[in-house]
Amino acid sequence: MLGLSSKTLKETLPLYLLGITVFSLIPLFASEYIIHVMIITFIYMILASSLDILVGYTGALNLGHAAFFAIGAYTSTLLSMRVGVSPWLGLIIGGFLSMIFGIIIGVPCLRLRGPYLAISTLGFGVIIYVLLINLEWLTRGPLGIPGIPPLPGFGSLNFTNRITYYYFAMLMSLTSILILKLLTISRFGKILIAIREDEEAAKAIGVNIAFYRLAAFMISSFFAGLAGGIYAHYVRYINPDLSALGESISVLTKTLLGGFGTIIGPSIGALVLTFLEELLRPLLEYRFLIYSLIIILIVRFLPGGLYSILARYLSTQHSILAYFKWWSYGRDLKSK
Repeated sequence: MLGLSSKTLKETLPLYLLGITVFSLIPLFASEYIIHVMIITFIYMILASSLDILVGYTGALNLGHAAFFAIGAYTSTLLSMRVGVSPWLGLIIGGFLSMIFGIIIGVPCLRLRGPYLAISTLGFGVIIYVLLINLEWLTRGPLGIPGIPPLPGFGSLNFTNRITYYYFAMLMSLTSILILKLLTISRFGKILIAIREDEEAAKAIGVNIAFYRLAAFMISSFFAGLAGGIYAHYVRYINPDLSALGESISVLTKTLLGGFGTIIGPSIGALVLTFLEELLRPLLEYRFLIYSLIIILIVRFLPGGLYSILARYLSTQHSILAYFKWWSYGRDLKSK
């Protein structure tokens, strides 16, 4: 049982409906380019939030998260193009295959701690990257796979239409964030927080540390794979760079920028950094320098991330937006 109270559900719905309302209005006045960037943003919201449930709630640093994103993208693509599986089913299978890889890598790696865990996940990401390049008979190597079929439509819904895909990506993003948030405020999430804050104390009261850390890794991997499939059938071209270290660092930066341990914070980070990357596209070759500067500045001056600023401000407002404060459950933002 998740152990969710009726009060929790009542607090969840207003914020969820607020997000749907705000994002639903954007296509009414935005250009095609802004809609495209927003679709990519929604996908990265899922990816960043899925990383947060592992890094933010268990303290396990994953430097290979993009590998699960790539696994989901390639799985859904290959199943639809070579086996004839419906892309809708491919999205789910891609998520579950990413979760299986999460179990395979999680069982040995989660026994490690600190930098050793980070290095092991980094190694996993490199392995996936090298495999995608060298298995040319399957992945076409560094050339990537073009011509990926779009998601099949339903009736008048056509997913080659950008606005239709916008609303699909929006609903998938907000639903994924909602599910992850409900998990983190349940008994499961409280146990993850206990493990993060004091692993030895959690073990002393009978918490199965290995089980809960692995469960968090599995959930994180599943949603990363799901995001990969959504990306593949939108962009309709993928290559091994999806699993590169730079992609993992980008996702980690988005998560840190928004605020660890909040779920909604990484979504804010994804929104801000995705648009910032578009503005700084002429300086793309300096992106690692930019990521490094952002990480240093956030850690030094704003360890709670952008969400901490938003939560402090909105908590003083007498409106429905004050519900944002609830999303910081388990985090003492005032001390940051």
